[in-house]
Amino acid sequence: MKKTLCYIILALVFMTGHAQKNTSAFRFWEDSLMTLRDQVMQEKNETTRLALNEDFMSLLEEVLQMPNSFQFGWDSTQNYAVLCSPDNLFKIFTWYIVKDNQMVENFGFIQVYNESRKKYVLFPLYDKRSVIDFPKSLIGNHNKWYGAVYYKMIPVKEKNSTYYTLLGWNGNNLFTNQKIIEILHFNKDMTPIFGARVFKGYPERVARVILEYSKNATLHLNYEDQQYLVSTGKFNPKTQQTEYKLVNSPMIIYDELIPMEDGMEGLAAYMVPESSLSQGFIEQDGQWHFMKRVRGTNPDRVRPNYQYKPRQIYNP
Repeated sequence: MKKTLCYIILALVFMTGHAQKNTSAFRFWEDSLMTLRDQVMQEKNETTRLALNEDFMSLLEEVLQMPNSFQFGWDSTQNYAVLCSPDNLFKIFTWYIVKDNQMVENFGFIQVYNESRKKYVLFPLYDKRSVIDFPKSLIGNHNKWYGAVYYKMIPVKEKNSTYYTLLGWNGNNLFTNQKIIEILHFNKDMTPIFGARVFKGYPERVARVILEYSKNATLHLNYEDQQYLVSTGKFNPKTQQTEYKLVNSPMIIYDELIPMEDGMEGLAAYMVPESSLSQGFIEQDGQWHFMKRVRGTNPDRVRPNYQYKPRQIYNP
């Protein structure tokens, strides 16, 4: 640990001045942080693993406080996640560690521009989900963060405000994983706020959506263009059926979770995604409107070319 800490201090001393003048020098920090993250992930001793994670967080904090750090792209990062808002207002860094009991703990930083202070400020993120009583309905600042590692950001305009919808993953514990649809926005003083009541028509009144499922399963939660059918409200007397039309729209879409067996409803460790059943959200007027049944097909998805194969006939 001392060796790692000394390396960090020496590197900071020799590289800080150069990094202030040349943003390309941040490539060095990106590589150094990835190396340190590898050490965290490969370390077998939990005490050492936690200490290395503190070193990683300290180094990242030092780097993000350097001038010009926000302009660096972080485009080669592999073992910690970095998302930049499309309006270049902020960046969010997230990562996780696994404890010996298989509990996952998430960490992060938000780097955001404060107009009144004319500088970028940092907000550390520590996973508080173990002390949050009602996680689906909580609206709180960075000190009450329901941890996750975010992989997608979707800005949404509502009147004069912008909400940033974050899609994330949480390894949770020995029995379940979680996928999260989180809402991030900012107060006037640029303090981050997590959670907002922008989900309409959802079965629960929530400020974020938490999808918990079996550790042995994989749940797909994406934001993509979809083609789906909606009712026109018209009845066709010839077919004796309601008429539908095909609509194109970007949407949040995910596999519906179902129990492995009857009687296991509500037991997250036995909930698995059913790929033939999809649910999702469509954004309208700054709100996410829930769609219980989606038969979506992504028009941008590459499909294999059809190849004709002659029918094989058995000849005895």
